[in-house]
Amino acid sequence: AGPADGETVSGDIPFSHLLVSFGVIVVESYCARLLELGNADQLLISGIRAFLQLSFLGFILHPIFAASNPGIVFGYIFGFMIMVSAYEATARPKIAYPGMLKCAMASLGLSLLGTGTLLLLIVTPDPWYNAQYLIPLAGMLINNSLSGVALALNQMMDHLTNSKEHVEVLLAFGASPWEAAWPGFIKSAQAALIPAINGMNVIGLVSIPGMMTGQILGGASPVKAARYQIVITFLISACTFSSVALICALTIRAVFDERGRHATDRMVKQSRLDIGKLLDPKRCFGFGAKAEPAAGKGAAAGAGAVPLLDGEVGLPRGTLRLRGAPAPAPGEPVLALDIAGVVAKQRPFEAKLSLGVGEAACIMGPSGIGKSTLLKWVSDLQTATASSMQLRGKSSTEMPAQAWRRDVLYVHQSKAPLPGTPLELVRAVEGLKVNKGRPPLDPKPHMRALGLSEGFLEQAWGELSGGEAQRMMVAVALSTRPAVILLDEPTSALAMVGFYSFRGVPRTMPRRAWWRRHSWRSCAATSGPAPPCW
Repeated sequence: AGPADGETVSGDIPFSHLLVSFGVIVVESYCARLLELGNADQLLISGIRAFLQLSFLGFILHPIFAASNPGIVFGYIFGFMIMVSAYEATARPKIAYPGMLKCAMASLGLSLLGTGTLLLLIVTPDPWYNAQYLIPLAGMLINNSLSGVALALNQMMDHLTNSKEHVEVLLAFGASPWEAAWPGFIKSAQAALIPAINGMNVIGLVSIPGMMTGQILGGASPVKAARYQIVITFLISACTFSSVALICALTIRAVFDERGRHATDRMVKQSRLDIGKLLDPKRCFGFGAKAEPAAGKGAAAGAGAVPLLDGEVGLPRGTLRLRGAPAPAPGEPVLALDIAGVVAKQRPFEAKLSLGVGEAACIMGPSGIGKSTLLKWVSDLQTATASSMQLRGKSSTEMPAQAWRRDVLYVHQSKAPLPGTPLELVRAVEGLKVNKGRPPLDPKPHMRALGLSEGFLEQAWGELSGGEAQRMMVAVALSTRPAVILLDEPTSALAMVGFYSFRGVPRTMPRRAWWRRHSWRSCAATSGPAPPCW
């Protein structure tokens, strides 16, 4: 005969037996101390917390189950379980951004709402808000999604910080925020879904899953328990997938501004403590330092507006020069600028000039003076305080940001190897939405002019020397046929032979170019007689 209604096959566990199980943790902690593992206290504290938290949970759920009120059930699920899970997920990454907690709550809440509704239609509890079904099932969905969201957030923030150069290279070629961050989206989703995929691969082979075990201990038949486990396994996968996709999408939206610029100032050091550290008895006071943006690079002391005009001007840290080729061809300038901004978050900076057809200009000055910042303002990769930029008489505000960056192309300094090969970069640039309908890119003529063979296209960026990588990037940039090309130290890693092969390329291109050198000495040593710095 089966068990009566409301009874279970499994008996109650006396408190003394609980203490015996806790003794295992005590022994484990003692062994860790003998072995000098450094985590003996953590093991003991975690065991005590688990004991107290689970006991407290039992006392909390008992009146909720007895009340059978949908408001209380959903308030507990969405008001407490989702909030705590979102907090824990956003406390794990080392880098955070404003609104990350809200994004995590939205991704977990919307995913639970969708998969939970489907779960109700499949399981059909009576009544539909039965807390005995909803809370345990929601807990399993949320717990697995929490792991996925935490992994995805950590991977996504890592990509947006450590692979920032890759993101900005794609932006410079005209990528939208989604296109620039898409490689990070893929890596984050793949990493976050590995536990769910591995779990489905071995479920039922290595061990009996938790839900199935609970039902069998509760007196259900193994066949019935297996069916419940199949349903919850598939919906856990769906909930994890949707929550991971949502958090990645919301993160991309949060760290790019309205013009599609990579807003690195929005990413700050993590200040939250995860639940384990937050409830650690050793941390009764002081919950972490206030988050601050990472210190800017190349900051310079001094204040006061610094105009950039033809000729020389005095700066707190040196002299900045703009030198150009002979007078441009008559007619409307190709590029006209009137920019004001702040360099290194403390020094006002102004630039006003125009470039005509076939004109080349060179900006010279010491490191940290603001040369790269100015070029990024011009290419709309960073925000200037006030700017008026026109390309062939058309204002930058009248053009889509991606189209402006494609036509006013900024070639980055070479700092870290890009992923993949130059050919993969060429294909990625060709596939950008801004290049739809344009002819395929052909960097080979420019590669030959720069002394590179066609075989370099299929070599990994990490296998190229610094000079080879610089020349390859310039060849790819020239193949996009920009109206203006902004070169940021394009020859800093070149040997003399490579430099002289580079010098003739700008003369073959009916474009505008700014060639920014790093210091007076390097520019003076490599400048040709005319035009200057080519």
